[in-house]
Amino acid sequence: MAPLLRFLLLMLAPIAVQAQEVDVKLVIAVDASGSVDPTELRLQVNGIADAMRTDAVQNAVRAGLQQTISVAVLIWSDAAYPKYPTEWHLLSSPDTFEAFAKEVELYNVSAPGVPAIGGGGTNIGDALVYAISMLDENPARAPRWVVDISGDGPESDPWAKGALKLPAARTIADSRAVIVNGLAIETDVPDLTQYYRENVITGPGSFAIRARDFQDYKRAIVDKLLRELSAVPLAMK
Repeated sequence: MAPLLRFLLLMLAPIAVQAQEVDVKLVIAVDASGSVDPTELRLQVNGIADAMRTDAVQNAVRAGLQQTISVAVLIWSDAAYPKYPTEWHLLSSPDTFEAFAKEVELYNVSAPGVPAIGGGGTNIGDALVYAISMLDENPARAPRWVVDISGDGPESDPWAKGALKLPAARTIADSRAVIVNGLAIETDVPDLTQYYRENVITGPGSFAIRARDFQDYKRAIVDKLLRELSAVPLAMK
């Protein structure tokens, strides 16, 4: 084969795209069940957006080996209701944090085209399985896959027939080496943090943090993110 032809064929050959390496892939799963009113959902959404704008969280990301994380938010309630995930975002520079914060702020119970946000039972297991599927579909490579589950109550019986509950969902998380952390909002259930520790969280180093109420969510999510982002690095997967 002539050298020029060989060169042209090489130039036209498909180029293998290497998956982005990040320090963590994170799904922040937000409770929008029937016990959460529009103001309370807005406090969670704004709390996440504000957390992403803090110097502390941005500096924690930049302190990682890759100085980048991949993150998405998931709005959930009962398996009988739709889920509302954001797009995945790679966070590294101030501009990327701001873009993600602005997308998160779009979520509210009166958003056009999403009338089903809010309502239904608290089907934590179904939300967890959905979040795990999001992690699986994200092509980025990371040493840690994490799901944050926040909510104001224990899991209720699903309205949707056959929906997975927490015991089965935690088994799936363990089989996929997914770390599940919890943020218990103790507005209605005073011992909810203990419930989360016993029934929701799983995986090496997993933990649950308490928010006194929805107004305290912003403080709690910042503390939670800083703890997650400071975890000891593991091998990429």
